[in-house]
Parts: sequence; structure tokens; C-alpha cells
Amino acid sequence: MRPAGERLYLYLNSRMIFFMLFAMICGWLAGDRMNFLRSFVPLMFGYMTFVTALKTSWKDLGIIFRKPLPLISIVILQHTLMPIVASLLCNTFFAGRHELILGFILLASLPIGITAVIWTGMGKGDVALSLTAATVDTMLSPIMISGVLLLFAGQHVTLDYSAMIRSLILMIVIPSVLGLTINDLSRGSFYGRSIRYLGIPSFICMCAVIMINVGLSRQSAAELFSRAPTIILLTLTLALSNFLMGWLLAKLFAFKDNAVNSSIFCAGIRNTSVGLVLALGHFPVEASIPVLVAMMFQQPLAAIAQRLIIRRQTAISKESQT
Repeated sequence: MRPAGERLYLYLNSRMIFFMLFAMICGWLAGDRMNFLRSFVPLMFGYMTFVTALKTSWKDLGIIFRKPLPLISIVILQHTLMPIVASLLCNTFFAGRHELILGFILLASLPIGITAVIWTGMGKGDVALSLTAATVDTMLSPIMISGVLLLFAGQHVTLDYSAMIRSLILMIVIPSVLGLTINDLSRGSFYGRSIRYLGIPSFICMCAVIMINVGLSRQSAAELFSRAPTIILLTLTLALSNFLMGWLLAKLFAFKDNAVNSSIFCAGIRNTSVGLVLALGHFPVEASIPVLVAMMFQQPLAAIAQRLIIRRQTAISKESQT
């Protein structure tokens, strides 16, 4: 039998969408009263990244790199196709609103979210691929996010790229390297022994980061929602497009079924928590709105995708038995 701490952690993850929605509601109601917790967000985010990286080893990365097409395609989707789509749509619907366009470009350039790995497991996908893709994409994020923003939005706004890169390195790269190294030094046993102690605080940190960021963004979000409901529709369209393009790209390259499922979640789940941290810390306030709205859509869309995948797998299984 699993230890009580690990069982509780698995239960919380299985009900993740409800806890995330609850955290968003609490943050919205609290508003600016969350401001005193703002300085703790990078620390909490670094801790979440560290716990996630403990499940992956440098050897896992090496195995995926021997057959890198799924990994490469996911990164291309994340950082090439979607920024182009976002740029075209935003400049069509929000011409001249440069700060808002910047927010959509930031959203399209964000690395794979931590929860993509969890949804991949529940959708019976290739967990090793999702873990490796999330880890590699996360470690490359200082370069990728900066490059995409410079290419698509650099002509409109002045950004402190050096400060943004430092934030990403502290929140993502260093914790990832530390987690990977500890996994290797312990020969993969550290995660299994420690998740009963580390998992629940990591889950609490995730909910707290969401609550704090939603609270800090509430005022500007409320103003823009009332003035521009198009923002909500466009963000939903882009969020849905991520999942669909992940599926289309996997089908185009004829991935195995479990790799297709991984591609869907890795493309669809963006690290909106780090996006809000960057938006609130380095960009105009208006740039945080698309990221905040996407946070509200991602998990429900992931839940729908997971149900469709399981339904399809069940149907295939029944057909094979008849």
C-alpha cells in the first residue's frame, strides 16, 4: 500500500481542476490583498519545478534524444507555429494595442506546463516523452521566450530581457538541473521516497501561485473584460488551437498512439503561472490579461481532451475484442 502522504498527493492531482478553479476564485475575491505574497511566487515556482524535475533523469533525456522527432515537433509547435498564429490574429483584432498583443505573444511562447505531465499520465500517453519535453522546453525557455518576444513584439515595446532571463533561470533552469542531478545520484529512487513529503507542498504552491497571480491581475482584468469580450473569445480560440495543433502535428508525423496523446497535452498546456510572473514583473499590466484568461481555459480543455482520448481508447479496445 502506498504511504498516506503519497495517496493524498495522487488524490489532489486527480481533482486538480477543481482545486485550481477554487484558487482562481479565491484570488479574484482577494484582489490586491494578495500583494504582500508577491515576492514568494518565484520561490514557490522554483520549488514546483524542482519536484517535477525529480521524476526525470539525464538518461531519460538521452533516450528521447535518440529518436527526437516528437520532441522537436513539440518545440516547433510551441515556439514557431503558435506565435505566428497569435501574431496574425492579434494584429487583426487588436491593431494598435501593442501591450495586449505582447500578452498574446507571451502566451504563445510559454514553455510546456507542469500539469501536462499529469494529464499525459491520466490520458495514457508517453509520460517519459512529456517529462523530457517539459524539462527541455523549460530549460530552453530563457532563450525561446526572449527570442519569440524580440522577433514578434520587440519593435513595439521596450523589455528588460536581462531581468526576464534571470527570473527564468532562477525559477526554472536551476531547479530543473538540480532535480535531474538528484534523480541520477539517487539512481531514480529519491522521487519515490520523498514524494510523500514533497508532493503536497508542491501542490499547495501551485494553487497559491495561481491565487496570488489572479489576485494581482484582477483590477486590470475586470476593466478589460468589460471593454473587450473579444479577448476571451480569442484566448479560447488560441487555447483550443494548441490542443488541436498538437494532435494534427502528431498525426502528420505518424506518431504512436501514446506519443500522440503526449503531443496533445504538451502542446495544449502552457506554463501560465510563469507567464503571469513574467507579465506582472516585467511587462505592462495589460500584457497579463491573455495569460490570465488562458489559465481559466487550459485545465477544462485538458479534462475534455482526456475524456475524449479515454473514450476513443475504450472504443478501440471493444472493437479489438469483437
